[in-house]
Amino acid sequence: MPRENNTNSTILKKKKIIFVVPDGTGIRNYLFSQILPLIIKEQAELLIYHSLSEEAIKEVEQLHNITLKTKELPKYKETIKQKFYRESIGFARLLHNIKLENNPSIIATWKKGHKGKKKWFYKLVELLGRINYSNYNNIQKLEKRYQKALAVNISRELDFLKQYKPDVIFCTHQRAVNATAVFKAAEVLGIDTYGAIYSWDNLPKARLTVRTSKYFVWSQYMKNEFKKYYPEIPQENVIITGTPQFSLYEQAKIVSKELFFKEHDLDTSKFTICFSGDDLRTSPYDPYYLDHLAESINKSIYKDKIQIIFRRSPVDLSGRYDNVIEKHHGLITSIVPNWSNTKSQWTQIYPYYDDVNLLANICKHSDLVINVGSTMAHDFAYFKNAAAYLNYDVKPDKNWSVNTIYKYQHFRSMPNKNVVYWINSKDDFIAIIKAVMAENNSVTQEWFNVINDNTKNSSIEIAKELMA
Repeated sequence: MPRENNTNSTILKKKKIIFVVPDGTGIRNYLFSQILPLIIKEQAELLIYHSLSEEAIKEVEQLHNITLKTKELPKYKETIKQKFYRESIGFARLLHNIKLENNPSIIATWKKGHKGKKKWFYKLVELLGRINYSNYNNIQKLEKRYQKALAVNISRELDFLKQYKPDVIFCTHQRAVNATAVFKAAEVLGIDTYGAIYSWDNLPKARLTVRTSKYFVWSQYMKNEFKKYYPEIPQENVIITGTPQFSLYEQAKIVSKELFFKEHDLDTSKFTICFSGDDLRTSPYDPYYLDHLAESINKSIYKDKIQIIFRRSPVDLSGRYDNVIEKHHGLITSIVPNWSNTKSQWTQIYPYYDDVNLLANICKHSDLVINVGSTMAHDFAYFKNAAAYLNYDVKPDKNWSVNTIYKYQHFRSMPNKNVVYWINSKDDFIAIIKAVMAENNSVTQEWFNVINDNTKNSSIEIAKELMA
């Protein structure tokens, strides 16, 4: 008797998934995490459509012991019309968000100081934005014009998608202009698309450039932000997954404190502070803050009981800290991030996987992190260690002040101001260090639980959605 045909996984058509990775920022969270192995385990056909270096692809393959099918994203030339609408929408949304939140600091993300032809271009951009921001329906009309303009030069992407026939396309970063064409083509063809909101501070900044069918967010807080800033997007299309940014630490290689400190010539008996630097534009006075911290320790009774690990921003390739590190040799130990640091191609800068291990061990084995409003507070919260924010100006500067920094919209996600320690002057360092020594716990976890749903395994959640 002939066997009955069963509909099972062995005879079902393989699901075809495209991962669009428009720049190196998506590597850590979405290629280093367990998302790819989970998808491959389900026997899906996976294509990485990318703007990465060959070295970066090999790093991912070696990490997961897989061979990836890849295709390079074609170079994307944005038309003047497309850029005009995109930038006008961004400016209009920033003004709209300022009105929504009663928070003028939201405009701080808007780049100024253009010269020549760009100056006049952005004057027109801002004019159109100002005319339309007060009525959200007008912003929607601008969005429709932008989408119409995008549809003009997508023939290459249409041909590719018609030939490849993917079931799902996923984008690792919502603001990547070079990914717009493929997602517009996918919309035209009715292909399911997903986009990741890359970071907890992104949504108020009005740069949802890549429009997809559904979106992955870190938390209920971010989902609520979607409802506020993009009310046209149905809430059922905004999916809370948590973020691989922190769940990556679950697979990190954590070594003992003794081994890690020996490797970096540190003393296990000392209270350890991590000073994490930011890039020059975000935090131009970081070398001064580091010097103030070191001076305070050297003048205190704790000078032989404290050590500083300095971790610069991976994208800060300047030598602006060199004099401070040399001045305080023996107190400050610089541990360099393990990144590719390709100056010539910004989109191809990416972390090596070893940097995940390195950062995990720094966060695990340090007692306190100090910086200017950095996400590192949350990395430390993951390991139940404390964070302190620098909250004083080194000198008057019309272009930069902590008074602006901490008014940024994403800091309103704090349940209260006590979720971090505050260093309000250069005379506060020792008092804060003493407080952390005495309390011996992290107050940052309450905030961490607001911005990230830590109850979910984000890799499993994302893979499950893409495979559904």
